[in-house]
Amino acid sequence: MAPAIRGICATALLFAGLAGTAEAQPRARQQSPSYGYVFAEYDYYSGGGSLNGGGLGAGWRINRYLGLQGGGQYTRKSGVDITNAYLEALMAFPLTQRLGVYASIGGAYAEASASAGPVTVSIGRSGYRAGVGLEYWLTQSWGLRAGFHRQNAGGVADDIGVGIAYRF
Repeated sequence: MAPAIRGICATALLFAGLAGTAEAQPRARQQSPSYGYVFAEYDYYSGGGSLNGGGLGAGWRINRYLGLQGGGQYTRKSGVDITNAYLEALMAFPLTQRLGVYASIGGAYAEASASAGPVTVSIGRSGYRAGVGLEYWLTQSWGLRAGFHRQNAGGVADDIGVGIAYRF
């Protein structure tokens, strides 16, 4: 084979290899069983009256089926601030590449505080948190979440949350 043809073939193979590597990277990320994510949600609470609030959280999928997540929620009603923090283990059940369900169990800490003039009274309690949810990934990075959780931190309360998630 002439040196010029060998050089052209080598160059073509090099570019094909680089293009194949670049193309394989997004696929590898898509199929990666572990990833981190953050989410924001709107929450509706029932328990001793209904409350509306919001929350933020973050998590890490250790593999396709197991993960950890934690977050905080806040609501205010009739001059009472209610905050909630939680950490829970997550078991995921992928139904399709985009749709999955999950179950979670962990601990929570809730605190209610109210102010009357210069005096502020706070009451905090810890307890369990357990729930189920649904995730639908619109793209590789953006998804929608909905979940139901029961919590016993200062009294039993049910939480229905819907929100958006970003995974990285």
